[in-house]
Amino acid sequence: MTTTKTDAIFQLTAPYDNPFQGKDTRALCVCSAGLLRSPTLANVLIKHGWNARACGSYVDLALIPISLNLISWANRIIFVQKENYDATLKLFSHNTDVVQEILSKSIVLNIEDDSNYNHPRLIRHLIAGLAEHDIHISNNANTIGTTI
Repeated sequence: MTTTKTDAIFQLTAPYDNPFQGKDTRALCVCSAGLLRSPTLANVLIKHGWNARACGSYVDLALIPISLNLISWANRIIFVQKENYDATLKLFSHNTDVVQEILSKSIVLNIEDDSNYNHPRLIRHLIAGLAEHDIHISNNANTIGTTI
């Protein structure tokens, strides 16, 4: 039986709790297509000791679409905008267990889609947005100061 990309996002198939990944917080960063904001956020978090991945909430647009595997893998899910959070909840609305998992792991920032990948202004906005949720990191990649 052949499964489509859309079918595959609803299946849990990966060994998401691999002990070789270490004990760093696993953060799933979500924007619309997973190309600009969420990879920038993942990059910032990785430089501060997190294990981070980026994906997109719009399955038809995303290079790497959000999936049950990624949701299960993450300790924290950081949506860069409420529309991405809402789209993900809608996508998984048929499964109350997954919706509950999303709700329990999520924070939602308010980052507009108006910057290029890794742009200094985008990085400043992301860091400020994280701070609003008591996740404090510095803008200096050599300083690790995460608070969860």
